[in-house]
Amino acid sequence: MILRLALTIVGAGMASKDRAPQSTEPLFPRLASGPGQTPERVARHQKARLEGAMVEAVARHGFAGTTLRELVALAGVSRTTFYEHFESKQDCFLATFDEIVAEVAERIGRAYREPEDFRERLVAGLSTFMELAVEEPSAARLALVESLTLGTAGVAHRERGSEAFELMIAQSFEHSPSKREVPAMTVRAIVAGIRGVVYRRLRAGRQEELPSLVEEIVDWALRYQQPDGKAVTLACAAASKATAAPREDAGEAEKPDWNEPPDSTRSRAELTQRERIVRAAAWVVVERGYEALSIPAISAAAGTSNQTFYEHFRNKREPFIAAFEILAGEALAFAAAAFQREGDSPAAIGAGLRALLEHIADNPLFARLAFFELPTAGPVALDRADLAMDGFTAYLTPGLLPSGVSGTVSPPILEAIGSGIWAAIQHEIAHGRTAELPERAPEISRIALAPLG
Repeated sequence: MILRLALTIVGAGMASKDRAPQSTEPLFPRLASGPGQTPERVARHQKARLEGAMVEAVARHGFAGTTLRELVALAGVSRTTFYEHFESKQDCFLATFDEIVAEVAERIGRAYREPEDFRERLVAGLSTFMELAVEEPSAARLALVESLTLGTAGVAHRERGSEAFELMIAQSFEHSPSKREVPAMTVRAIVAGIRGVVYRRLRAGRQEELPSLVEEIVDWALRYQQPDGKAVTLACAAASKATAAPREDAGEAEKPDWNEPPDSTRSRAELTQRERIVRAAAWVVVERGYEALSIPAISAAAGTSNQTFYEHFRNKREPFIAAFEILAGEALAFAAAAFQREGDSPAAIGAGLRALLEHIADNPLFARLAFFELPTAGPVALDRADLAMDGFTAYLTPGLLPSGVSGTVSPPILEAIGSGIWAAIQHEIAHGRTAELPERAPEISRIALAPLG
């Protein structure tokens, strides 16, 4: 079991399960002293107990609410011992994440290699993944939900963790009857899409649904090897063209843009105090991270007093979430305007995605906040991120699809498409290619539309 992973490595068992749910008594037995207990074995055992404690503590409180005091208590070690193994709480979390991913990858790989048929291999591998998420929701939640709350710090670990799964998908494509090459970005989006489906159900406590979705998800993944239909061709052609309309169509061009310092002379003259506070919250988080966000920091960046802050907001999270909602609304409006200019045609989807990517490329503050920093604000922020993603994929739902797009997709596949596109964009930003995002619009349009036939 994944929760017991760290301890099975060193050959120890779990402590009694009839402890109180929120007890801070040690979860795991210490090694008995005696011959054969080398310092190396003791150290491995201590590290394993700390990783098991991290899974338990994060399941209780989330990463932000997990304390070092609780970790060492659950692991039955001292603070000194903790720092012999890890530099910080975040370091312990990431080490635990890596252990979980390595174990899951090994089990999926073993299942994947058993069948001979390429499709059945995918089914076997994905079934194992879904079953593990059902059996060990705490470990799955740490890896797929809580890792997002680390912001930029978790990106490299998640990308490395995805490599084995991306290789599995790519190998399946290589062995399929279709010889159409599937680009790396699309493979990355498929893996991220699968993660997104699991993420949604873990957050909702509906992980028991996951095994029943395996066949549908495999069918979705394999559609990316199909020849492009007319709708995909039209959308990709539109996505290859720069947005023609002036940027003023999308928002309030008369106000300073978000790159203007919130306390500048122009901002003081043209923005309300509330607007400056909202922008200041975004600036602080993007420049210094959510942990540095405080009411004094926001007030200083906005050029206002703490008293003025409390006249508009109750806590530091509110203006930060408000900043995201405003920026996401502007991005959606810009994409929607481009969508509508194309009329009732599949080209509308390509044009809308092109406009969205142009907007992200032209607004680096929004890019950093939406794709890296937003989840660091916890469950409320994750809720807002999910709603925003749903807004950006709404054009793929029945009733909003343009004429000429014949197929439809189920809600889980819509979640997969949205998650895949989000991850593809994040990858480009993380690797310093924000300005090149508009060039990726045709491929991202295909990720959106190819599953619809």
